[in-house]
Amino acid sequence: MATVKPNLDSIVAHLPGVRDAVADELDHRADRVRAVIEAHRHTGALAAHTKVRTNRTDSTVTMEDPAVFAINYGHVAANGRWVQGIHAIEAGL
Repeated sequence: MATVKPNLDSIVAHLPGVRDAVADELDHRADRVRAVIEAHRHTGALAAHTKVRTNRTDSTVTMEDPAVFAINYGHVAANGRWVQGIHAIEAGL
């Protein structure tokens, strides 16, 4: 009869090939996010604060700008008109 180790997910997540594959996938997704950001560049602040962080088992794309929510999803401009968001986050999904 077969048995499954209770920490099998952790064992698999820490395999070098799995870690490399996760990092590669996130690099590709980060490239898509960066492409959208660059196409809609205004000041360059969002692009300068977009980072890919890789830990031991996972990776994240981080956009560290105080206005990231408004930039990504849209906002009302000072003149009252709606400004469409760039939807960079969705490009990385």
